[in-house]
Amino acid sequence: MDDLELRSVIYRRFASHGVPPSRHELIELIGSEKEATARLRRLHDAHMIVLDDRPHRAGEIRMALPFSSEPTDYRVTTDDGGWWANCAWDSLAIVAALGRDAHVESTWSDTGESLDFDVVDGQLSRRDGFVYFQVPARHWWDDIVFT
Repeated sequence: MDDLELRSVIYRRFASHGVPPSRHELIELIGSEKEATARLRRLHDAHMIVLDDRPHRAGEIRMALPFSSEPTDYRVTTDDGGWWANCAWDSLAIVAALGRDAHVESTWSDTGESLDFDVVDGQLSRRDGFVYFQVPARHWWDDIVFT
């Protein structure tokens, strides 16, 4: 299995289960902790995944954009399950990646009020509001978890 095949395994698990495979599962799949660590690090360094650097989750997959491994303010649901997105933009990317009708639950960033909408046949059920990018795209990877 090469790095891109590993990336595909990670994305397929996110899409099918809403969470990535655990580090332990990937070590078992690859057959070596050292090799698994090296492959995951290469994917991280290439901005294909984001590894968690917090001590209690070090080395686990935190993100495989647009998917988040933990709860956020952006939840996408379909008849098949639910996924956490990293931001408003990623919630729409999850809908596009899954290719299904979906419901998105979020909040307005300026008021904190609930914001729910549906995407049906590729069309948004709401047209009010906008997605605001606080950080220019060229700086997203300076701190992708914050961005």
